[in-house]
Amino acid sequence: MRAFALAAVLAGCASAGQDAPVDGKVEIDARMIDAGPTTQTLSQTTSPTIKPQGSIACAVNTDNTTRANSYYRVFDLAAAGITTAFTVTKVSFQIEHCTPGATVAVRVGTYTGATGGTLDMAAMTILASNNTVAVPQVVEAPGPPPTTPGGTVDAPLSATIPAGSKLLVEVDAPDGNGVYSFFMGANDGGESQPAYIKAADCSVTAPTNISTAAGKTVNLLLTVTGQY
Repeated sequence: MRAFALAAVLAGCASAGQDAPVDGKVEIDARMIDAGPTTQTLSQTTSPTIKPQGSIACAVNTDNTTRANSYYRVFDLAAAGITTAFTVTKVSFQIEHCTPGATVAVRVGTYTGATGGTLDMAAMTILASNNTVAVPQVVEAPGPPPTTPGGTVDAPLSATIPAGSKLLVEVDAPDGNGVYSFFMGANDGGESQPAYIKAADCSVTAPTNISTAAGKTVNLLLTVTGQY
């Protein structure tokens, strides 16, 4: 929590034990007043707008249903200007296409490894999970109907990330082979750090820079909101 100093001058009579008032006023010593927690949304993308066909997923060629895909981002709290513990309240992500709907798991925790081309699974510690996040049906244009222009999913969960840590967030979409397709929203508008994908059925067995895996720029639209 942050605090600020407040100096107040109140008109009126001094209470018992205070110094005598001067000119009918009582001087109150400045003191630290708790300003309450600061809420911040961590984002690594320049624009929140979905680009049509901007995302990727490991999919079945015959019907475009998707296999198991896990998506990741890592946020360095210190680099975001957060020098105290950060308590996550929700994870939000965009949906490009999802039919007829899916249930995904959303997880947050810490990451102690290096970021770059891949992430080290052994350096991940999960602190909280929401395993039943319902994703609405979103049909990307041109359809067939019904068609909706993308969508946002808010996944509530709570975890306190220690000061000085890297915050890990994962969206884990289970195998939808023959049942549903799930494509997270993305664009190519720029980002400060890469997102990652793991999809064993497409031979991506470690979380890999999603743009590298896609062979094109994929800025995954995934944010974390919390308080400090």
